[in-house]
Amino acid sequence: MQLPELHTWHDVPRFYAWLGDMREKHPVFYDPDADCWHVFRYEDVNRVTTDYELFSSERQRSKLLQTIPSPPSLISMDPPQHKRYRNLVSPSFTPRALSPLAERIRQIVQELLNQARPAGQMDFVADFAYPLPTIVIAEMLGVPTADRPLFKGWADTLLTGQLNARDITHMDEATRTRVLETRAAMTAYFRQQMAEHRRHPGNALLDNLMQAEVEGEKLSEEEIISFSTLLLIAGHITTIMLLGQSIICLTEHPEVLERLRTHPSLIPTLIEEVLRYYSPVWRLLRITTQEVTIGGQTIPENALIFAWLASANRDERQFPQADRFIADRSPNHHIAFGHGIHFCLGAPLARLEASIALPMIVEQLPELCCVPDEMLELLDSRLLMGVKRLPATFRPSIPVQENQVQSSCK
Repeated sequence: MQLPELHTWHDVPRFYAWLGDMREKHPVFYDPDADCWHVFRYEDVNRVTTDYELFSSERQRSKLLQTIPSPPSLISMDPPQHKRYRNLVSPSFTPRALSPLAERIRQIVQELLNQARPAGQMDFVADFAYPLPTIVIAEMLGVPTADRPLFKGWADTLLTGQLNARDITHMDEATRTRVLETRAAMTAYFRQQMAEHRRHPGNALLDNLMQAEVEGEKLSEEEIISFSTLLLIAGHITTIMLLGQSIICLTEHPEVLERLRTHPSLIPTLIEEVLRYYSPVWRLLRITTQEVTIGGQTIPENALIFAWLASANRDERQFPQADRFIADRSPNHHIAFGHGIHFCLGAPLARLEASIALPMIVEQLPELCCVPDEMLELLDSRLLMGVKRLPATFRPSIPVQENQVQSSCK
């Protein structure tokens, strides 16, 4: 299996063509070089990501993955442990629990737009898509938003350290060192934050984790740090990709942008189509708990399987005209956020942030589009789909005053 070389956004069509070819010719494929399996069709991907009894998330099941030190994490737990730990934080991420954040999100969006409006240009990733969700999740956790550069550096290291299937089981020494140093830095950071919260308790998520109990026992420092790390990193990454891909889609389909200006009610279905069309997460990893048959292929116990979400979301068997961007597509049962017990914890937050930000962007940045012919460099990752920078232009205008923001949000 030869994944196409991917460096810039111009390579993305070849990537999706390759996924389509794999769906048709090799829907269940074994890669002997990396000793792992890949599934590409919607039905199979959905099964692998949903059936935790046959397809485990516990990495210690695989001898190949045991060579890579990894702290305990929700994403690598199976029931019943997974349910006990997820129940600690999931109430904070329901749509109802997040709704009080809406006004604060609007304020942050407006502040970021006000900084950009007079110039008529911006790097949409650096100036908007990154700071918005990072500020939100940092405030939820109760850590200083001024530490955003630290968070970004950690995320870049942890999410781009594994470039392909082979790296996951054969991490080179330099990458291993960077990952371990990053984890050590994050551990030290959260130990310091925990000490600060002990001195000055509050109602932030970090305070809640420090008081939480599982079966009558409080979480260890290691568990609290693991939770905090996951929430901080995963709590903003998906939204960055979603917002960036939304602007790319609107540039590629200017007629949709014009429709949004007169029909902002289209935003919710647009968000779901962006998630399907340019899935932020390419693939998820699972390990078989016993011999299993998928698509006529027999896969042994303790085998590594990659479930390609990006491929499943372009499967014609599930989505008519799957390679077309249809802003009002309905139904749209994409699995960009995964499925089953590991459905992305931050999905409601990502949807809320995008549903607030996109109408304000469309309204306040007239003639918005990506800079033509710009070579948009892709993230150095085979886990996430996104660009490092996204230069965009729009008609300059004066910042919106606070009373105007309040009236426009009514």
